[in-house]
Amino acid sequence: MLVKHIVFLINLLQDINIVRPLAYLAARELDASILFMLSDKFIERDKQGIWQLELKEICRETNSTSYIYDSEYSAFDLLLNKRGIIIAASESNLSAHAHTHNIFRIAPASFLKITLQHGYECVGFFQNREHYKAHGRNITFAADFVCGWRDVSAMQSLAASERSKYYWTGPTSLLSTFYPTNTASNQTDHDYGGLVCENLHSVRMNVNGDFKASFMDTFFAFCEQQDKQGKSLTLRPHPGGQYVVKNNIELPENVHLNNLPMYKVNLAQYKFGISAPSSVVIDMVLAGIPVAVWQDDDEVIDASSYEGLTIISGLNDWLAFERDVAVRPEMLLARQARFLQRTKMLTDAQEIHTRFVNLLSNGLSMLDKTHIQPRKAARILFVANAFIPTLQLSFYKPLAPEIDVNNPTMQLITAEDIKAKFKEGLNADQVKTGLVKLIEDFNPSIIVFCRYSDRFSEHIVNIARVRNTPVIFHIDDDLLNVPIEIGEQKYKMHNSPERLAAVSYLLTNADLVYCSTEPLLKRFREQGFCAPMITGKIYCAGEVLKPTVLRPVRKVGYMGFDHAHDLEIILPVLVDFLNNNPTISFELFGSIPKPSALDQFGERITVIPPVRNYADFLTRFAELEWDIGVCPLADTAFNRVKANTKWVEYTSVGAAVIATKGMAYDECCADGCGELVVTQQEWADALESLCTDPELRYRRVNAAQARLMREYSVENLSTQVKEVFRYVTELQCQSSLRVHTGDG
Repeated sequence: MLVKHIVFLINLLQDINIVRPLAYLAARELDASILFMLSDKFIERDKQGIWQLELKEICRETNSTSYIYDSEYSAFDLLLNKRGIIIAASESNLSAHAHTHNIFRIAPASFLKITLQHGYECVGFFQNREHYKAHGRNITFAADFVCGWRDVSAMQSLAASERSKYYWTGPTSLLSTFYPTNTASNQTDHDYGGLVCENLHSVRMNVNGDFKASFMDTFFAFCEQQDKQGKSLTLRPHPGGQYVVKNNIELPENVHLNNLPMYKVNLAQYKFGISAPSSVVIDMVLAGIPVAVWQDDDEVIDASSYEGLTIISGLNDWLAFERDVAVRPEMLLARQARFLQRTKMLTDAQEIHTRFVNLLSNGLSMLDKTHIQPRKAARILFVANAFIPTLQLSFYKPLAPEIDVNNPTMQLITAEDIKAKFKEGLNADQVKTGLVKLIEDFNPSIIVFCRYSDRFSEHIVNIARVRNTPVIFHIDDDLLNVPIEIGEQKYKMHNSPERLAAVSYLLTNADLVYCSTEPLLKRFREQGFCAPMITGKIYCAGEVLKPTVLRPVRKVGYMGFDHAHDLEIILPVLVDFLNNNPTISFELFGSIPKPSALDQFGERITVIPPVRNYADFLTRFAELEWDIGVCPLADTAFNRVKANTKWVEYTSVGAAVIATKGMAYDECCADGCGELVVTQQEWADALESLCTDPELRYRRVNAAQARLMREYSVENLSTQVKEVFRYVTELQCQSSLRVHTGDG
């Protein structure tokens, strides 16, 4: 029987604080293996490394494992062939929660999905005025259960579609009585007087007014008054916003900065607490210390959710509150008790513990009645304009070991085949009937349109819908905005209304759009296309066809197809370089015409015609034995979304790469794996340095080929493509999760 898992998805920094108590509960009271799945965005946000250290401690104490995922489909691959419960502390259909939301949408059916309320005022649960302005009212979740702090009658922002999912658990923070930390119990925070918390990154601070400055000015004035009385204060930055830390704000000498996780802070040892509206107000109220909520003097900031608590604004209010703390704390604490009662919040730690144990244990028990079905080998039908290089390098090459000529699992239909088979003159019904038979005979499990822009795409997609077959649209250029610089003939072809309509249709109606680069994906999002979209780390994979050799430079080359405008930006440099180095030749490989500026060099310039079969192209390329390959890219909108294919191919054949900086090559050329240049002088210097220093060129290619084998291997691309296939299959199986235009 498969091991049951409890998986915690971590995306925002404050997620750790919310899920930590449940990790300890699961480790000590449930029979399940615990996994933490961290988004790469979480790693980027944790610039100080605080939360990664916390997670290491949690993993050690709960015997858990952590993984980092960089996309929804890589997360899906981690979940594949497992079963259990997935828990997220920040999941909704808002863009800030997209990482976790999309994983919930496509998670295997063998997982139960739970979303936790992550704050007192929380989108989709209980929103403040600025939440409504920023995010609207119809927040939805992909979870099976939505766990909240308060009785459902108090959850005024819970959408009608989500109410049946709601499970009243109370806040996870109160479970800390069952799972305390040594750090919290040994603290002496009471030496630092009152606690002031800033929540200055909040969306409510974005309304009209300089509220951040207003809060900090009042805080500094209060510190000055406290210092005159020999008193200290503690300032706590928001764990995610970190306003004071990020802005390097110098604090008075009588202020102690406490940046520990909340579960390591003994709030009860402080004399009082002051905060801008934030969930930390609730933490301090539950800890039993007098609390005041800061609001601007004009009451523009919405503090209505904290009605009944002490509200303060200017310095006089702060000083009056501190006097009340000293002379009549019972009044303040009684006011806070009434506030808690009105919120209808579950605050009994034992009851919260019982409800979470019941939810998780019953969820795991349900899994005994489910079975993971073995997956059959995918049968892929490719649809392309022709047997184009994109199809060959993106699919045929990485999937070559899967191809069995005796029992084919891949088949190609080209636009040329369709026109020849069904003839241009046939009416739509006849074409559709013929396509239905062709597709039924092959019986694909997935249909992949690869850079397709010809007719009949709508027919094929409709057939796929009837068959319940998922559709992928793989695209490696912004085909809706092809510039004239790539050649007038190609420009006219790609910009014909019929082809633009075909591309738009597939970008809208495919079950999954598989983009070659992240910038291309963002471009389509900016253009308003809402279909599910992903990209992978690799577009073009390679292998070392010619190991680098330490030798004098003899050949420099450029490989391209109809991209004369790119080469033109370095032509003056090339002319000077060839004049200064008469023993070096220059080669052009592809359909790019030889620039007339190079005619003066006679036989030193060679033009090698294009080779359309990709495997044959690589064989021919390796035979050329280039020492240096140039990758100039004009700074155009079309080029800004392109992939680093040339670097992969140049590196495969042992050529050192010089490439335009700030475009597709920055990442692959980093760490000495290529030369990145911008100006004409930088191009000239790079060419000269690689030619005069053969050892430098040798080191550059050595480093690049090591990266090629490590990061751009055919095996890695094969794994990526198979993950895409698994991903779209799961998307299609959960057809209600398919995103259509206008669904948001």
